[in-house]
Amino acid sequence: MEEIVVIARVLHSWTRWVFLIVALVAVIIFVQGWFQKRPWTQRAGTMLMVYGSILGVQWLFGLALMIAWGSIAGFNQRHFWEHLAVQTIAVLVANGHHAWRRREMADAKRWRNGLLVILISLALVVVGIIALPVTIQWRFFVP
Repeated sequence: MEEIVVIARVLHSWTRWVFLIVALVAVIIFVQGWFQKRPWTQRAGTMLMVYGSILGVQWLFGLALMIAWGSIAGFNQRHFWEHLAVQTIAVLVANGHHAWRRREMADAKRWRNGLLVILISLALVVVGIIALPVTIQWRFFVP
């Protein structure tokens, strides 16, 4: 079981950097699209989907880590539950764009809504990270 913990920690640790890069690119694309009044593109919709998907994959790696670690150390660590709860809400918010994806809506509103989805989910991710002890918040894990 300890090998699974190591694998899950590595995956969860490295995927966060992929998520941060995608989040940064998404914020730039959506700020430019909204403020420059660009027409909505398929690329923007794909960016939202990639952003939500990577956050979902990160959530799954974290869940695997929590289950593996909890089976060894116990599931009584409150900060892990708080982290999981907040990150679950962040994943739901990050994928909230699917609700209005096919609706008729002005391009500016699509850009704005997409940017809000990204920024709110990013804020929730930060809150979820803050719920963890300082010693493990942003540790760069290499086995």
